[in-house]
Amino acid sequence: MGTKAENTELFTDKSESYAKYRSGYPEEMIEKIMESFRGQNEIKVADIGAGTGISSRLLGNAGAKVTAVEPNQAMAEAAEEHPNVKYVIAPAETTGLESNSFDIVSSFQAFHWFHFRESLKEFNRILKPGGKLALVWSYWDETDEFTGEYLKIIEEATNKNTEHVSPYDGFPAGFIKKWRIRFLWKFRTMPYFKNVERLRYTYVQKMDAEALIGCAHSQSYLIHEGEEWNMLCRKIEDLYDSNRTRGTDLRYKVNLFIGSPRK
Repeated sequence: MGTKAENTELFTDKSESYAKYRSGYPEEMIEKIMESFRGQNEIKVADIGAGTGISSRLLGNAGAKVTAVEPNQAMAEAAEEHPNVKYVIAPAETTGLESNSFDIVSSFQAFHWFHFRESLKEFNRILKPGGKLALVWSYWDETDEFTGEYLKIIEEATNKNTEHVSPYDGFPAGFIKKWRIRFLWKFRTMPYFKNVERLRYTYVQKMDAEALIGCAHSQSYLIHEGEEWNMLCRKIEDLYDSNRTRGTDLRYKVNLFIGSPRK
């Protein structure tokens, strides 16, 4: 049964694949997150569950000074250096960051791993009264033919990993992720936050066979060794070979939720 400590280590042996093959995020979405603070001298962001810094560097490229908070040392060490990004090794629920000190708290593709109320309480604490919380999830767009076929292969392999659970006793992390996104999308409500806004974007990731396999390797819920892994790789290679002339891009839908702290 999964525990919080165990789940912080789920990506330890996947950090290089995560850094190299995970998708980025739409520039227009990054700008939306930043727009309320344009014009001030410095925009301070705490990017929680930052992983290998994909989102942190995008925020840094947009001009923010980013504190990337990540509990997994291997993931942080796999991150490319960026002049506007510094790392802190800490969990989402107890970051150790100063109260009322950040304009933005963000979490990209990570919030479903956190303890719900405890993490939101912490985000409220470290945000300035006029700050913003930005929660982001991207997921494969199954309405796209190639992406849908790739997703089907991944889901079939996922179902063979009976040991994968979330921090919530016995529930698959994918179930928790979907539940949280659907709950937020429908009700736009979170403890410690108000005025929750929801937006949706799209993103396209150019892929070859190596990248498609690398992306699969970065997923925490797959078996990454033995015959099951070898079979998955063969299926991905066959999918790529049969679609080269039609295109092998992965297409994503990206959900953004923005809220203001209740102070």
